[in-house]
Amino acid sequence: MTQEGDDMTNSNHSTCPKCHAAIPEDAPDGLCPTCALESAATATTRATGGGITPPPTVDEIAPHFPELEIVGMLGAGGMGAVYQARQPQLDRYVALKILSHDLARDPAFVERFNREGKLLARLSHPNIVGVHDFGAAGPYCYLVMEFIDGVNLRQAMQAGRFTPAESLAMVERICSALKYAHEEGILHRDIKPENVLIDSKGRVKIADFGIAKLVGEDGLQDVTLTMRGSV
Repeated sequence: MTQEGDDMTNSNHSTCPKCHAAIPEDAPDGLCPTCALESAATATTRATGGGITPPPTVDEIAPHFPELEIVGMLGAGGMGAVYQARQPQLDRYVALKILSHDLARDPAFVERFNREGKLLARLSHPNIVGVHDFGAAGPYCYLVMEFIDGVNLRQAMQAGRFTPAESLAMVERICSALKYAHEEGILHRDIKPENVLIDSKGRVKIADFGIAKLVGEDGLQDVTLTMRGSV
């Protein structure tokens, strides 16, 4: 082999072509763990159509949830908005997800929501955000969920770096949660860093099964109950 070939082999297998740091001999597939994680943390874009109704304000939803103290909005997306709320009787904080008003006006979607809500509410796994309640209040379809005090995986990757061991441990917990959900007849269908939460104690929780597809419940008819326009 020529000297040029030796240099190329050494570059491919010993140093990262991006950051030029030495790659550990036990690195999976000879990849640089640091650059692999940074590549995974690249922000993704989500297409949104025009004319989407903006999420309701705290003042707009508060009258429909007298049993809750609405603290503020945590975030919003194409499926709706999530608010932090407090249940005074139980002295605990919860996450209140209000589904998009555009979706809530669709009877077919509401039917799917009601079917899936019953299934989601009985999911119980240490790595899945728990659903405490669901239903309709005024013009809103809602989910009351476990409140996770932490960040999502996207934010965690942008703020720091994970070791290979930490990454593998996280993947193991995610896979365990998904396997459990699959056995209960639910596919998440939207696994991405934004839907993987890490709480203040480092525990991993999968969130937002709101667009999950019902599998095998009451026969093949329900297998088609999915969001219109999704693949």
